[in-house]
Amino acid sequence: MFELNDRLATRLAILMTLALAPLGAISIYSEYQSLRDQARTDDAMLVTRTVDSVAGQRGLLESAMLSAHRLTPLLLERLDDTAACSGFLREFVDSTGLYAFAGFIAQDGVMRCVSQGEEVNFSGSDALRQNMDNPRSFFSFQPTGAITGRPVVLANRPVYAEGEFLGYISISISRQTFTLIATEPDEQTGLRMTYLVNPAGDTLTSVDTAEAVDKLPDASTLQSLLGVHNGVLRGTSENGEGRMFTIAEVIPGQLYALGSWAGDQLPSTAAMNLWRLSFPVLMWFASLAVVMFAVDYMVVRHLKRLNSQLRRFALGNRAEFQRLPAEAPSELREIDSTFSKMALLIRRDEREREEALTEKTILLKEVHHRVKNNLQLIASILNLQMRRLRDPDARQILKGVQARVRSLATIHRSLYQQERISERHAAEFFDSILQETLALAQTEVQGLKINKDFGPVNLPHDKIIPASLLFAEALTNACKYASCPDGTGGDLDITLRSDDGVAELIVWNSVAGALEHEPSDGLGRELMTAFALQIHGEFDIGPKDRDGRHGWQVCLRVTEEVRQDDAAS
Repeated sequence: MFELNDRLATRLAILMTLALAPLGAISIYSEYQSLRDQARTDDAMLVTRTVDSVAGQRGLLESAMLSAHRLTPLLLERLDDTAACSGFLREFVDSTGLYAFAGFIAQDGVMRCVSQGEEVNFSGSDALRQNMDNPRSFFSFQPTGAITGRPVVLANRPVYAEGEFLGYISISISRQTFTLIATEPDEQTGLRMTYLVNPAGDTLTSVDTAEAVDKLPDASTLQSLLGVHNGVLRGTSENGEGRMFTIAEVIPGQLYALGSWAGDQLPSTAAMNLWRLSFPVLMWFASLAVVMFAVDYMVVRHLKRLNSQLRRFALGNRAEFQRLPAEAPSELREIDSTFSKMALLIRRDEREREEALTEKTILLKEVHHRVKNNLQLIASILNLQMRRLRDPDARQILKGVQARVRSLATIHRSLYQQERISERHAAEFFDSILQETLALAQTEVQGLKINKDFGPVNLPHDKIIPASLLFAEALTNACKYASCPDGTGGDLDITLRSDDGVAELIVWNSVAGALEHEPSDGLGRELMTAFALQIHGEFDIGPKDRDGRHGWQVCLRVTEEVRQDDAAS
């Protein structure tokens, strides 16, 4: 199974990613900057709407503070005459029609000059005491006015005479007047409530209903807003609702406009922003999809077809190649043409080699056949010679020679009778030699019990003939000397097996009693030793008891031939 990173499509995807990464990063950064600019523009628009929604109230408060500024020099002229001062303020309030009250609070906290009513003592007010210690212009709210008894907003301005602080001139505006000039909530944009607050966080307007109170930011959010001065902040309202708040400093250091927006009613740009930021990523995915589809359609599918045909060819299917269609790229068609020509040449060479191999096989079989005939002719000549001999020892010597010649003839007959000369199964050769030897030694094997166990063993040509000659010699001696204690025919066990690439041949025969010397003549042992040395095998010969029976054993171990198909597996 191929690794994922070895695939052409994966590598192209990596290369495309590296190629598009700088462009994608630039695009994402550009979109991010654009979104930031748009967010700042949106925030500025919300702040502007907030300021516009309190434009009337802001103008009224600025007018009150400006009136206090203009009244200051006129008030100083009448400050020593309380009645004249009060009358002057009364005429001012009546002439404007916008203000509910005007008065002067002296540094001792007593307001003696008033536009209506009698003097009021504020000396016990901690807030007033702090403002007296740090004189400045400020706005404040009184839910119950000391003179009017109604909710009022106060514009307070310090009064100085030749650099000396004398007190505050205070002009109050009723809540009713603020309500008349207030801007209605904008249902489409979600601006539900607007407020005017001072730097201390005191609300000056629009808190006369439970809804207005609930829409105010909580204490921590309000402090954060006052620290921003101008901007937008998401926070929590008094009733725990998540809302968007805007704040704008309408009068520096004195007055702020606060807007409370319902977040679910504002135009949501989160989805659009996410889409704009993800657009380069989607374009990257689309580019990869197009490239991978094009590569698969134009290259990969044709390569898979070529690979399939080459694999079948490698597995032995010699059918003609199916050429790629004309729509395939010219480079792939050139590769396909080259493979077709190569397959044609390989098929031609294989055909020529098969023909040459067939001729050589026929010639080799003919050679083995001729050698077998010649050896049989020699065996026949030896047989004729034995019939003329009268000396038993000489007849016995020629008989041994004849047996060895017949063994050679049997080997060559087995070689040319095989379907494939390259197959050299030793069991077939040894079984043929066994049958031939038993047929020649009919008188000696009468009553002999023969047990054979031939397993699959492969021996090369240069080893099978010496091993077969050794086997024939050992078998001849075993048939001659096999016996039992009672004098009857003995046992003959023949084993051929393979163990870890080593072929083992064992010829064992029973004997009547314990052997003190070798039962065969010295020539047979010398021949078997020479055959074993010729094939670099391990040769062992000597007495060997089995199951309480005395016996004689010949053992040969030789390395097997490693077949190509076994080595490949």
